[in-house]
Amino acid sequence: MSLVYLSKKGFSLLELILVVTLILILISIALPNLSSALRIARETRAIANIKTLTNIQQTFYTNNNKFAVIDELFTQNYLTAQQFLYLKNPTNSKLSATDTISDGYYLYSFRYSIDASGYSLDADPKKEISNQYRFFRYRFSRLIQNKNAYFNDDLIFFALPRKDFSSPASSAYQPLN
Repeated sequence: MSLVYLSKKGFSLLELILVVTLILILISIALPNLSSALRIARETRAIANIKTLTNIQQTFYTNNNKFAVIDELFTQNYLTAQQFLYLKNPTNSKLSATDTISDGYYLYSFRYSIDASGYSLDADPKKEISNQYRFFRYRFSRLIQNKNAYFNDDLIFFALPRKDFSSPASSAYQPLN
């Protein structure tokens, strides 16, 4: 009489269902944390870019005694194509404050608004993420009293995400702590 030895190869259906269920539970726990970490990283990078662009603008002002539009920052080599992507407004061939730049990777675009007393720098999330990510603004003012110039270096402000992707009103911004 011979004994037939049956070797078990592979997994049973119950074992496979259990492993797949455990993997799905781990993914459902990790996915919200991953998207939150990605949002924090993008917003932190936007704030760092605001600080960089502010320093560049102040250097330009020191050298030229005026604030620059984005085109001037590129043509006079204050900014390079390796730092930011230049998104020139196609409808306007002159120097324009409607031109924007982007860091290309973190999905924020940056726009200067310049007037005689200073400038504002807005960081807007791209349209596809504007309902999840905050808008940021930095304001720099030059005040003149008794023929002396004083600078009012404001904080970075933020506005909450928006579903319609329009830039928030000035009253919507709050100081970033």
